[in-house]
Amino acid sequence: MSKFIHAKVEIEETAATIAAEGRYFEPAIVAIKAARRDIERQIRRDPFFLTTLEPYDVKAPMDGVVQRMCEASALAQVGPMAAVAGAIAQEALEAMMSSGCTHGWVDNGGDVALVLESPVTMEIFSEPGARTASALELEPSEGAFGVCTSSGKLGHSISFGNADAAVAVADSATLADAIATAMGNRVVDKTSLRTCFDPFKGIKGFRGGVAMLDGQVALHGRLPRMTEVEHREERVTVHSRMSAPEFTSANNQGSEVRS
Repeated sequence: MSKFIHAKVEIEETAATIAAEGRYFEPAIVAIKAARRDIERQIRRDPFFLTTLEPYDVKAPMDGVVQRMCEASALAQVGPMAAVAGAIAQEALEAMMSSGCTHGWVDNGGDVALVLESPVTMEIFSEPGARTASALELEPSEGAFGVCTSSGKLGHSISFGNADAAVAVADSATLADAIATAMGNRVVDKTSLRTCFDPFKGIKGFRGGVAMLDGQVALHGRLPRMTEVEHREERVTVHSRMSAPEFTSANNQGSEVRS
């Protein structure tokens, strides 16, 4: 058995933290590169795929990761690129699992795909400069699942809401990413915290969510136990091109996993 390690990798715009036994890193990296190629190929075919903020009309068979992005975004009623980070994380984790991995995760800038044999704690990072943060205590899983986060205040991703953090838990990181984005768009004030989950309650594979705004928290669905942890900035996934202080404290929009 090789040693369980955490390593940060950068492939073009993708900056991810992979955590697993060392022998599973190569298949993860190969999968990230392949997913990026497929997504870039689709953008060259139709630049509208990159820019649309609404579900993309699938008119012909697409590469697997692109098809999954389209399907997840259609369920959440957002554009396909709203699911891109989670989709790449999911592809990487599935490649690790195909090679035998039963415990590990891929954190693609706050959008995380996991498979767990033992409990881990995931920080929900939402307040730069804070010493503590809320966290989810994740239990062992029978298969892969995703925990993804959107924010209207942190990071560089597009959001039309004001959420400190909108976290979705789903059967895949692709779906969780799309729903987290859509949830975050709906959190514009404290009143909307009560209704931000409504459009997603019947979506198959959506397990639950957390929405945070100005000290208030709303919960929905089957969620792991929440706790408070010390914030550990060194675990934040930051791209080297975004290494200025405003990014090192905020680029990871909600996830740091510790075993």
